Amino acid sequence: MAEFLVMDSQGWPYGLNLSKNEEAIADTELVQAENCEYSEDDGALRTVPGVTIKMTASADITSLFYNRVYKLFYYTVGTNIYETKDFLTSTLLGTITGASKPVYCMYSDVCLIASGAQLQAISAGTTLQTVSASPDRCDYVTVRTGRVLAYATNSDELLYSAIGDYTSWANVAADSSSAQKVKVGYKDPGNIIAVDFLSKAVMVYKDGGRAYKIVGEPQDSDYSVQPVSQTAYCSSIRSTVSVDSKSYYLGKSGFMSFQPTNAYGDVAPFEEGLNLNPRIVGNIDDTCELWHVSPKKQIWLKAQGDKRVYMYHYVPRYSDGRGAFTVRTMAYNLHDVCCVGDTVYVAYGNKIGLLDDSTDLDDTIQIQTAITSRNKLASKHSILVMNRLFVSSNLIDGYGTIKCGKKTKALTFSTKSGYAYDATEYAYDADYYAYLDEYTRSYKVGGGSNKSVQVQIIVQKGAVSIRSFNYQYLEV
Repeated sequence: MAEFLVMDSQGWPYGLNLSKNEEAIADTELVQAENCEYSEDDGALRTVPGVTIKMTASADITSLFYNRVYKLFYYTVGTNIYETKDFLTSTLLGTITGASKPVYCMYSDVCLIASGAQLQAISAGTTLQTVSASPDRCDYVTVRTGRVLAYATNSDELLYSAIGDYTSWANVAADSSSAQKVKVGYKDPGNIIAVDFLSKAVMVYKDGGRAYKIVGEPQDSDYSVQPVSQTAYCSSIRSTVSVDSKSYYLGKSGFMSFQPTNAYGDVAPFEEGLNLNPRIVGNIDDTCELWHVSPKKQIWLKAQGDKRVYMYHYVPRYSDGRGAFTVRTMAYNLHDVCCVGDTVYVAYGNKIGLLDDSTDLDDTIQIQTAITSRNKLASKHSILVMNRLFVSSNLIDGYGTIKCGKKTKALTFSTKSGYAYDATEYAYDADYYAYLDEYTRSYKVGGGSNKSVQVQIIVQKGAVSIRSFNYQYLEV
């Protein structure tokens, strides 16, 4: 008798691959990974956490920021900016000077805000003032070696404040510590789109795909602006984030990165989104955003005007250093993400919520997970499935289904131990097992004759972590 062949998913560690047809991807990749993610603790594929609502506003909450010095949050509704410590009560601080979505940064204990007009500063946690000497238009603000760094997207100049003084923006020729202006790309048409950091350098993305690396600080003798690419398309000021030794950016070429290299130029572009880019490039415009969700070791990509968020798990999984993608559909349109310690807050719709592992609801909407494997075609007449094994560790009680080829089976996900959860006796003198692991183990013999075999796991309610899936088969 012929020896059985084995399809072993290994827990599908490589996530979505939408760059090929569903018959051509690997057994360890997926064509659908809806509302699931890789655990930051053990790397297993699991249901996404739910969202518990902390507050609801009268209109969309467009930005969210945490002041770590004074331990309070700022958020905006329209042009109004509010402060809250607990989301139970909020205080109106005033209005932002511009009409753009605010960009925040901390300068010592002062929170600076850029919104498309002059900078604003929140001092003592709650006092909002306009920085009257700042440039007339600031679309972005950050801090770099004691200076405030700002720019406008209708200009090719980077603007530096004086060292140690966010209110000083006048240049004094004899004083290198005074405010400075730097043109990025001499005689190079195009304005600055985004700024990010890569190791010790500043990465500047301009429209038209040109990117520059700035080395040193304006007061240094070796300060230089160096071109690094003519095809680094970045869609907006919020379409780039830096993580460790990479600067990630999102544009018409898809999800990309710059990373240090020993070759000429010191940095090189890399296609991080190889598995996803063919799907998203048609939906990228200047409303797209990236967020670094550090507690979960993820970068969230919002690449289209709906409720879907692509989650890039940047811990390397492929041999070339790429991570894996999954997808989450939010209950409302996502506007901002804010991480405080290990807690992730989301501003979506007119609500602020936090990711919560104890619930399988996104606000009041039931989260449903869908995992679909490659479609494995028969290389001869048909695939005869002999048996299949599915094992999950259950996080929240629920139910779902599993389909392997033609056969579908209902699953129950229970988190209650068969022995321990209703025990009433002391453990020290017990003569039976103290607990039973909270697993669902589904083993089925036979699966019929199939022209192709595709696996689909649906979690209709509850939350699980995938531990194993494989099946044995014959080609006949």
